This record gives sequence, structure tokens and C-alpha cells, in this order.
Amino acid sequence: IDYKLKLVVTSEPLERQLICPICLEMFTKPVVILPCQHNLCRKCANDISQVSNPSCSLLGGFLSGSRFRCPSCRHEVVLDRHGVYGLQRNLLVENIIDIYKQESARPLLKTGHPSCEEHEEEKINIYCMTCGVPTCSLCKVFGEHKGCEVAPLSDIYMKQKSALTDGIGVLVATNDRIQAFIDNLQGICRNIEDNSKAQKQALCEKFDRMYAILEERRKIMLQRITYEQDEKTQHLKSLTRSYGEHIESSSKLVDAALQSMEELQMAVFVQVMWQEAEWPSSSRSTLVEALESGYDNMEHYAVDFNAEERVLYQLDFIKGERK
Repeated sequence: IDYKLKLVVTSEPLERQLICPICLEMFTKPVVILPCQHNLCRKCANDISQVSNPSCSLLGGFLSGSRFRCPSCRHEVVLDRHGVYGLQRNLLVENIIDIYKQESARPLLKTGHPSCEEHEEEKINIYCMTCGVPTCSLCKVFGEHKGCEVAPLSDIYMKQKSALTDGIGVLVATNDRIQAFIDNLQGICRNIEDNSKAQKQALCEKFDRMYAILEERRKIMLQRITYEQDEKTQHLKSLTRSYGEHIESSSKLVDAALQSMEELQMAVFVQVMWQEAEWPSSSRSTLVEALESGYDNMEHYAVDFNAEERVLYQLDFIKGERK
């Protein structure tokens, strides 16, 4: 596995994939430029962002809404308030660069070319297709691979290196697609949160409106009850006051009449009675007003909100037609 890894990390096609299109050097802390998924060094991204947005440099690159075009595909990139530091790092590319640098720093093989374990003087120069292992010519002619199908080691080397390079490219592309999908999911989550917040606000406003209507109707209906209450109460108080005055006047007449009854002289008594001849008639002229039956009844203001309550309990969201 290490041998194959050394082959692929030193291949020129892979190395070209690890070069920044701005500084033409190997990536340093690469970032993913969304949404086009191309890579740039963070420093290079910051440099072209400041060139494209001169006012951004005054704030150290942290300018909300700054933008520039991807040097690979010319897709416009819009940065948030974090600037280029808000772009996500491409950890897979960073790991590949680390492996590349580690393998490039040490020799491929200490002896320059591996020797056959069975024939120490022979170099491994062919590949046994039947057994799937590298071997030497003597093993093919005299050894255990005598009857096996073999191929030149250089052909197998190029084939396996190309296959492994393609595999790494597939991994990188797959990682980019998955990252784009994750970003899309995160965007959908933000949309759900924003849309839910808007619907909650609209729902609260509609309920507040219903509360206001109910409160207004409550005040109007209470005013109607209060108006009739005051009207009847004032009428009864007026009657009470009128009849009270009548009782007071009648009591005075009774007192005067009783004093007249004590008069023993007939002439004086008759003279007094002649002067007060209207006493009995005035007492009989006062009639008590008869109130209508159920005058104190207020049941005509009773309410039945059963139907409205059922409607309120059935309140729900608008159901869209399902296709």
C-alpha cells in the first residue's frame, strides 16, 4: 500500500491538481469557494477579495457583502461578514497535500530498486498477472511463476498509478459534492427557520386581531347592559323619591288630623274640618305605579356562544390540495 501511495503522490497529474491558480504554488490552507467548489489558498482569496473590494481592506477583509469572481470558472462569490474566513476549509485537499509533502521528503526506496526475495541479485522487473505480485525474470524462467502470465512492471506501474490517481480524483469530487449537499441542507434549515418565524408572526397577528374584535364586542355588549341597568335604576330611584315625599306629606296630614280629633268643642272642630276639607281626597288621589312583570329581569341579555366556541375549537391552518 505504501509503495502504491508513493507512486500516486509523486505523479504529475495529481500535483497539478494541488496548485493554486493564483500563486501557482501548492495550496496553503485551501478553502472551498462556494458554490462553484473550486479551491484557493486562503491568502490568495483574501488578496483578490481586497483587490475587487478596495474598501474591504480598510476593515481587515471583514466586509459584509464583498464579492469577487472565481479565477477558475469566473463564478461570482459573495462573502458574508466574516470575509474569506467564513469560507469552509477543504480538509481532504489539506490531508492529500500533507501526504504528498511527507512522501516527497523521503526517498522512494533506500536501495533505489527493490530486489527479489528468492534471487537477491535480481531486480524486480516484471509483474505476475496470475498471482498479482511483482517478481523477477528468474522467477518466471525457473521459479514459482514459471507457468504464470506476466507483464512488464512499467506497464502495470502506469496502469495502477493511473487507476489510483483517478480514485483520488473521484474521492475529491465526491467530497466536493457531499460538501455542496451539506451546504444545501444547511441552507434549507435556515430557510425553514426563517419561514417558520414569519408564519409564527403572522399567526400571532391574526390571533391578536381576533382578540381585539372580541374585546370590542365585549365592551359594546357590556355598554348595552349597563345602559338599561342605569335607565331602570334611575326610574326606580325616581319613584322611590316621589313616593317617599308623598309618605312624608301624608304623615304630616295624619298628625294634623289626630290633633283635630282631640278638639272637644264642636264648633271649632267643624271649622277646622271645613278648612281642611281636601285632606281625605288628597290622600286618595295618589296612585301607586304598577311595574310590569319581570321589570328586574335581565335575561334578555343572555348569550349563547356554543356555535362560536365550536368554530374556535376547529381553527386550523389552511390545508393545501395534495397532488
